[in-house]
Amino acid sequence: MLGIGSFFKKIQNAYSKEFFLRTAVQQALKKYVTIEIPLGNIDCSTGIVNLKAISQALRSQIFIKKTLIIQEINRVQDMRKVSDIR
Repeated sequence: MLGIGSFFKKIQNAYSKEFFLRTAVQQALKKYVTIEIPLGNIDCSTGIVNLKAISQALRSQIFIKKTLIIQEINRVQDMRKVSDIR
């Protein structure tokens, strides 16, 4: 049986990986679109990044530079590959 310390370590590692991925997305968007989206509005699941509470004009800017943003995110982190931004 594993101790409570190893249980919390697994939870902490999972949270830190998610936080690092969201930070990489935030920095790439800031670099190419010059906006800063709060980390709470970025959701990552199965290689797809979902952005919440942003305007349609901003989504258009992100769509135009999508390939550059995805390449930057995957270059900075290699834990989970991002394939799309929505």
